[in-house]
Amino acid sequence: MYGCLTIGGIIFLLPFIAFIAFIVKLIVKGKNESWKGTVINKLHNTKRDDDNRLEHTYSLTVNMTSGQERHIAVSSEFWNSTKVGDVIEKPKGALYPKKV
Repeated sequence: MYGCLTIGGIIFLLPFIAFIAFIVKLIVKGKNESWKGTVINKLHNTKRDDDNRLEHTYSLTVNMTSGQERHIAVSSEFWNSTKVGDVIEKPKGALYPKKV
């Protein structure tokens, strides 16, 4: 009986441990990445959630120095502080971009 509880506990914990490992991997990948580019567009989208509240999302379209174009999700404060033409960068080790 005690052995069944231990196996059941392990089976329950495995998906939880895998999920935590996945989240840690995403954070480490983001921190190891660095880039720099020019803001070419600002996007602000709103939609209603299930409780009929407005949900806001903010993103910037950035032309990277490598020539790639990326859409970067940002906070409303950072979105409000940037304008088209600003140069932003995300240094290695940081989680969020900053204006240059």
